[in-house]
Amino acid sequence: MPSTVEEAFEMFCNGDSLYGPFWENFVLEYWRASIERPQCVMFLKYEEMEAEPAFHVKKLAEFIRCPFSLEEEKEGVVDEIIRLCSFENLSRLDVSMTGDVLIGFEEDEEIRSKKGMDST
Repeated sequence: MPSTVEEAFEMFCNGDSLYGPFWENFVLEYWRASIERPQCVMFLKYEEMEAEPAFHVKKLAEFIRCPFSLEEEKEGVVDEIIRLCSFENLSRLDVSMTGDVLIGFEEDEEIRSKKGMDST
């Protein structure tokens, strides 16, 4: 059992987890399923989404059977979704600063400080 976040991170990167080898048991399994049944499993890679966000937002919309119309694309809906989901925008939201969420729960301050999100 790891005693620090750094040890836990190292174990995770090495494939060691409480549930067995993470990469072989989970990630590789989903990747294979995305190739065998692309209509059922979509495998997104962060680097690819970052490189071509508009392409992947449209691909995701098609996957969930809610493709954008030509009119929506012309009106900039895809770009607006990318802007709204950006780290810069999300990190400025009140919930990111206070921990307050709409349903009335408050995120634990200890968790926020561990995430490096403590605004104090």
